[in-house]
Amino acid sequence: METGRKRAAEDPFRSGVIPTDFDAVPHTFGLLATAELYARVTGDHRYDDFAAQQRAWVFGANAWGTSFVVGAGDLYPHCLQHQVANLAMSRTGRGDILRGAVVNGPNDADLLKEQDAFDGSRPCSFAPEGGPWSRYDGHGAGYVDDVRAWQTVEPADDFTSTALYALSLTAARS
Repeated sequence: METGRKRAAEDPFRSGVIPTDFDAVPHTFGLLATAELYARVTGDHRYDDFAAQQRAWVFGANAWGTSFVVGAGDLYPHCLQHQVANLAMSRTGRGDILRGAVVNGPNDADLLKEQDAFDGSRPCSFAPEGGPWSRYDGHGAGYVDDVRAWQTVEPADDFTSTALYALSLTAARS
């Protein structure tokens, strides 16, 4: 927890994880859950503010201004590297979406040079108004909302279950 808190203190967006590492978003939810469990076990709430910063980061208070939870907030991933979402659901962010799915989020920008779609996927790439996501990239981290970018927009059950666990812990205390 202290390592994450120290990282967050030095990060302009208060991220407690290294956004160039794989699984930045689920690791952030892990920090959120750990902070809550720490408070429950010890009665010490020293990490409450840190936990709130981490929750805010995954829901859009990050360099890209996007939530990494599908359907949460005004801006969230549209072009998931997920067969059902790509082939049978909306790619516009409206209508049938994989609501609640959690994606990897930012990753090492060099990895985004290796984009690859699954066979038969429909093209899908989304960027916010005003330009590409890359204008927000920095410090070696990158994010792109494109079906070919499994490194940033592939949802996973373990990501989503970690988020569900962390959020249920924080909701139970509210």
